[in-house]
Amino acid sequence: MRVIHRVTTLSLGIALGLAVSGGAAEKSGRLSGTVLGVDKNSSEIMLQQGTAHRTVIFSGATKFTAGSAANSQTNNAASVEDVKAGNYLTCEGTWNDVKLAAAVCTVRPSKRP
Repeated sequence: MRVIHRVTTLSLGIALGLAVSGGAAEKSGRLSGTVLGVDKNSSEIMLQQGTAHRTVIFSGATKFTAGSAANSQTNNAASVEDVKAGNYLTCEGTWNDVKLAAAVCTVRPSKRP
């Protein structure tokens, strides 16, 4: 009887620990697409990804880099001021409902000629 009580207590402790840690984890994500517009008042960038429109949220902590169309390994320091409609933007961060809260974004010239 004593062993069953210990096993039950241990199992409940493990289940509770997993439930708490699993609920607090944020899901990381990545978005890329053509920039449709930048709204600095709401700190949002609208992207077109195929036929869908997606939203990226940026903040003062978001790191922007400028990449080259010819060499994806070349990145220079940039800011949100460098993000313009028609550019190609790739962002990584965490999902905030259906919007991506960006930690890092790389802006490149349009992929289309």
